[in-house]
Amino acid sequence: MRYRFIQAGNKVICISTYAKKVVKGIAKCSPNDEFDIEIGKELAKLRCDVKIADKRANRAAEKYIEAEDNLFEANEYFCDMKNYYYDSEKKYSEALDKLNDFEKKMLTD
Repeated sequence: MRYRFIQAGNKVICISTYAKKVVKGIAKCSPNDEFDIEIGKELAKLRCDVKIADKRANRAAEKYIEAEDNLFEANEYFCDMKNYYYDSEKKYSEALDKLNDFEKKMLTD
């Protein structure tokens, strides 16, 4: 993942992207603490990563539900086609039996 950092006074902003959208993590030094750019970068980066992970998890949940819906629909279609196949085999067998019975009757009459 690529990060870009901006320092503004005692604030560090980490900028990255997820799904072509800008995501920011911000770290601001308390007035009672001594500013350290490396700590600020790490904290801002970690906060950015949490935001990205949250967005990714939400998107994954949406895609999972979408896939589950598609699977349900596909399973319904599969069951319908299986029943259609078995019914067509039964109708074929019945029609063939009727034809054979009729032909046998014609030969014996």
